[in-house]
Amino acid sequence: RDSFPVRLENPHVVHEDQVWVGVVPKGVTGKRLNSSYQNRSNPEYLSDLGNTIANFARQIPDGVLVFFPSYSVMEICHEHWQKSGIAARIEKHKTIVVEAKLSSEMGACVERYEELVQRGQGAMFFAVCRGKASEGIDFADRRARAVVITGLPYPPLKEPRVVLKRKYLDAIRPEQAQMLRAGDKVLTGNDWYQQQAYRAVNQAIGRVIRHRN
Repeated sequence: RDSFPVRLENPHVVHEDQVWVGVVPKGVTGKRLNSSYQNRSNPEYLSDLGNTIANFARQIPDGVLVFFPSYSVMEICHEHWQKSGIAARIEKHKTIVVEAKLSSEMGACVERYEELVQRGQGAMFFAVCRGKASEGIDFADRRARAVVITGLPYPPLKEPRVVLKRKYLDAIRPEQAQMLRAGDKVLTGNDWYQQQAYRAVNQAIGRVIRHRN
């Protein structure tokens, strides 16, 4: 392994006092916001999450991005909130724009969202981690005053590509361990699996730090 005696690190353009990062462990009823796979369809959880997001819509100005672990979870939440009246509560303060699945429709979604924000109406963009809105689109200034992550976006556990990758990393682990220096850690299949979720969250959170001021 090559070592580099000289390392250059530049500070981020956004200062620490310009950003607040926090975890909201409980909803408006005081119950734990548990976004695990087994609990994602629980009506009580969906209502608590929706009402918490409605409070964000009331308190945060301009545009807010809300990221879900997958399209299916986003659809379950949005449908429940429409039926229960929570979506109407949100839209008293911000118009909801939902990320399109088709790339050909994505441009129109982003344009509508940006237009609502620029007009001063406020808008809330429902999007998916690892989706089109979480990577590559610049939501600067008023277009993203806050980012809400509703759950860790782990890759589908049974997807063949994921299964093979995890098996491969576990299979080469003994060989990799012999090549590493003392103290270095071998990347296991489970380590890689968790990294994918954390990277997707980092990408989504990064939408709010796209501008200097």
